[in-house]
Amino acid sequence: MYAKLYGATLHGIDGCIITVEVDISQGLPVFDIVGLPNQSVKEARERVRAAIKNSGYEFPMRRIVVNLAPATIRKSSAGLDLAIALGVLIASGQIKGRKASISALLKNSLFMGELALDGLLLPTFGTLAMSLAGLVSNYSTIFTSVENGHNLKAIPKLSIYGESSLLHIISILEKLVKSKTVKGNKGTINKSTSSANQIHNQSTELLESYDPVDYMNEDCRVDIGSNQTYTVDFSDVQGQELGKRAMLISAAGHHHCIMIGPPGGGKTMMAERLPTILPPMTWNEIIEVSRIQDVIGLLGDTGLVTTRPFRHPHHTATLASMVGGGIQGRPGEVTLAHGGVLFMDEAPEFQRQVIDALRQPLESRTITINRSQGNYIYPADFICILAANPCPCGYYHDPYKECVCTETMVKNYQQRLSGPIMDRIDLHIPVERPTLEQLLDTSSSTMTSESMREQVVMATSMQQKRYEGLDFSSNGAVPHKAISELCHITDKAWSVLGNIFDHFHLSGRAFDRILKVARTIADLEGNPQVEPHHISEAMLFRTGK
Repeated sequence: MYAKLYGATLHGIDGCIITVEVDISQGLPVFDIVGLPNQSVKEARERVRAAIKNSGYEFPMRRIVVNLAPATIRKSSAGLDLAIALGVLIASGQIKGRKASISALLKNSLFMGELALDGLLLPTFGTLAMSLAGLVSNYSTIFTSVENGHNLKAIPKLSIYGESSLLHIISILEKLVKSKTVKGNKGTINKSTSSANQIHNQSTELLESYDPVDYMNEDCRVDIGSNQTYTVDFSDVQGQELGKRAMLISAAGHHHCIMIGPPGGGKTMMAERLPTILPPMTWNEIIEVSRIQDVIGLLGDTGLVTTRPFRHPHHTATLASMVGGGIQGRPGEVTLAHGGVLFMDEAPEFQRQVIDALRQPLESRTITINRSQGNYIYPADFICILAANPCPCGYYHDPYKECVCTETMVKNYQQRLSGPIMDRIDLHIPVERPTLEQLLDTSSSTMTSESMREQVVMATSMQQKRYEGLDFSSNGAVPHKAISELCHITDKAWSVLGNIFDHFHLSGRAFDRILKVARTIADLEGNPQVEPHHISEAMLFRTGK
């Protein structure tokens, strides 16, 4: 007796379809799982055996072999429990229906869920990534837990069955087989026999007419504009007009930034408010960010992520926690910040190797992790915000408080941020403590998050039109060879920049970054060309170099 159906596992942050084959034959009672399973998958034997018995079915006391193919990929998801249990029941003939009808239904279905001993379905991490991988491979029907079903219901062209137990999944399968509703239909089930937690999206298209490449371009079923609410606002920041101007430029052009100043100057306040002025997430970004967060269990059962991530790692973070790693290639902070902001407060207090590890992702906007299990390339397109004190005590060159650090201490402290890292930062902002008048005058600043966001949206819209059809969409990501062609720099601006280059002996990277910042400043003005005053303001934010 033989059965074949499909589950999924994770390879890094990507889903991987797994063929689950179950063979039941005569012999001593044995339950073997082969195909390079890890410990959590091996333990499925006990969970599946108990779940089948406690759901009212008989566990076959014969020789049972479960093969997870392809055998070259390590299986690391307890979500294979559901597929294994159903495979045992189908192979032993305990699920009602014609074998041909059952096989036709299983052909385009994925089963993902961890089983409790009483047969309840538990949520698993990475279901979104697995479902997207299944969608690309023409698996249009997903059977999973209630919690995972909530996160999948917004994905177009998927029929989602989110149920609470193995028994409910079996009831749905038998009803689908009986009514011959297979291959991408609505999957409507009689509510009298189905769990009230059944979840469906509104897709009604047949699988044969579906182009799997198009799922990322579908209109989002989530309202991405109205549910972005924040409890902080840039109007809370008194003074710091230069800092807020730099945050505006950073958000508009996707530029990295460092703020240097004494304690209590408002560096953390401004960094925490940067997500409030970023443009709304696109459907592609929602899918990508949600997929990443689901892999490590941050998505929960609240649906897709519609607000940009803000990651704020502690300065004791290790190298692996920052860039990712471990046996399974777990994503790190640079990947979790993808599409949002990575804020590193007290940057010089981080380990030197942790800071230097940012060199690659700041340039390529990806991170490559090499492990014995395989190589992983993760997205890392974020805005990096660094905050630092000028010295260990924080009051170097402060006009009101005396610095107690020696010159050697100050030099060593400042050298913790290497030259290559500082050269990759577009905006260098000096931050001073606000005066008493600024703290008491809460009505002087006109820079609120709403007004700043409007400028950012306008500037990013110009960039998207300018770079339409290219591999990049922001000024901060423009490659060197495309700057002179796409940024529309006037001859006078080139002349000013040439004088600056000779006077300050800039590196080639700093030269490019000044041009890109100037292009963003021009976009904020709605100017199609980069003028000399744009170059001058961009150079204002490189005075730290």
